[in-house]
Amino acid sequence: MITVKPIQTKTEQERLCALCHIPYRTELLAYGAYNGQGAFAGMCQFGMNTEGGHIYHLATPNGDDPDDCMFVMGRAALNFIDLCGVKIAFFDGKCADDALLRRIGFSTDEKGRYTLSLDGFFTHACQHHPQ
Repeated sequence: MITVKPIQTKTEQERLCALCHIPYRTELLAYGAYNGQGAFAGMCQFGMNTEGGHIYHLATPNGDDPDDCMFVMGRAALNFIDLCGVKIAFFDGKCADDALLRRIGFSTDEKGRYTLSLDGFFTHACQHHPQ
């Protein structure tokens, strides 16, 4: 079982970014994922602006994702963004896993940018992904 929690301090966020080999961005919010034994399993950095919500990083310390924590973190970040009243989200990071992003709910727009409308996404049943 994966547990996702907000990372409470910038010091901890910076430390976990280093473990996941991603750039620390002080202006971003972050979630940490922990496995059933409470061990750190991955992190997500995200933020919001006038354009919408943005996920910048979904990463694990060793690059693999046996517990599917990146999916859970992605959905948790999107839920937070939605609860803040933001109704559109983008994945603006580097991710070679198109299938993961589509499973989270993103699809590519006409410019190839991963985009997701959050309007009703968490209030209607079975909003897994459009394909």
